[in-house]
Amino acid sequence: MGLPVSPCHTGERKFRYTREDSDEGERLGRRAWEDWKRLLANVALPAAIVDLDALESNARAMTALLPERALSLRVASKSVRHVGMLKRILALDERFRGLMVYSPQEAEFLAERGLDDFLVAYPVADFAFAQALGRLATKGATVRQVIDSEDQVKYLASVGIPISVCIDVDASLRWAGTHLGVRRSPIRSAEHARQVASVARNAGLIVDSVMAYEAQVAGIPDVGGGALKDAAIACLKGRSIPQVETLRRQVVEALRADGHPVSLVNGGGTGSLKSSGGDPTLTEVTAGSGYYTSHLFDGYRDVRLEPASFFALRVVRKSDPDFATAYGGGIIASGSTGADRSPKVAEPQGIEPVTLEGWGEVQTAFQLGKVKVEVGDPIVCRPAKAGEWLERFAEVILIRGNEIVGREPTYRGEGQCF
Repeated sequence: MGLPVSPCHTGERKFRYTREDSDEGERLGRRAWEDWKRLLANVALPAAIVDLDALESNARAMTALLPERALSLRVASKSVRHVGMLKRILALDERFRGLMVYSPQEAEFLAERGLDDFLVAYPVADFAFAQALGRLATKGATVRQVIDSEDQVKYLASVGIPISVCIDVDASLRWAGTHLGVRRSPIRSAEHARQVASVARNAGLIVDSVMAYEAQVAGIPDVGGGALKDAAIACLKGRSIPQVETLRRQVVEALRADGHPVSLVNGGGTGSLKSSGGDPTLTEVTAGSGYYTSHLFDGYRDVRLEPASFFALRVVRKSDPDFATAYGGGIIASGSTGADRSPKVAEPQGIEPVTLEGWGEVQTAFQLGKVKVEVGDPIVCRPAKAGEWLERFAEVILIRGNEIVGREPTYRGEGQCF
């Protein structure tokens, strides 16, 4: 056990993390390899697997962090990519309301399957995308399109009907000459937000919502990187949260003062549900990765999540006694290239991909050490990111306990790729 990490003093917030706060995310929901072998004995592999018990536990853990006031939780579809799973999550608790989607076309696809209330969280600069928004609005769907520039307005205005738009505000931290967070919106002040909103209104659009996503808080685990890194992250979050809250409030107040009917204010993510829930300006927070809890989202201090997403490979040959080769495996996550974007072996514990080969597209070689693995055995892995791994599979195997309870198509299995 390490010594406690010093808190970061910010004037408004104080954070203190200790090494005891995390055990690298594999603390819950672990299924023994013998159980996996029995479960997958007659399943064609590779296969994607979702543990429904763990997913539901994760959803309950996230809603438990929300305050008592009327704050809803929007589901980020890009981290789920499965219609049946989206419907399950939305049905779990009345506080799950609406979907944050990638594109108008994805919203159309989901609307055809009975879902509604879409926040399209990425700007449109394509007339075909704008027409899809128009079709949704004409059919009576609740849909809002994010904008962060006057340049995007002409595409939405071309539809010829009032479309609701959401002003996307940059919630990153600019500190000591460094940009910390994601590079997305150029809107960094209430005045800039007013300018864009004015252009949108003059073009016939309805400015009724604001989004400010604090990626540097929500998307970075609190612990697990070592004492110095964890302390730096604590300091970063401690400085970011009050600044984001102030900016959100200023933007919303300015837009309402200009007569815009702002009724929805969105922010947050899986890793910031507790802190975002304390922001009185927000009407909703978004979460996506926490439902599946891929391994990059281990290590959050405020919420205890269980691994719910897996994929399994089958050992097909052994070149040497201490090595085994499985079919498939090359499921690498997006982001800054590094080892953390690769999957992790969940079971059997103690084996790793051969360093010089890594995770292969068609086959992956594993160094076994003292672990006994034979041809025909499964190797169960955790993807690095939620959602993305399902682009490689047409269906998901659903499990409860040590039983398979269903199989359902992914977006890709339904012929969709957004």
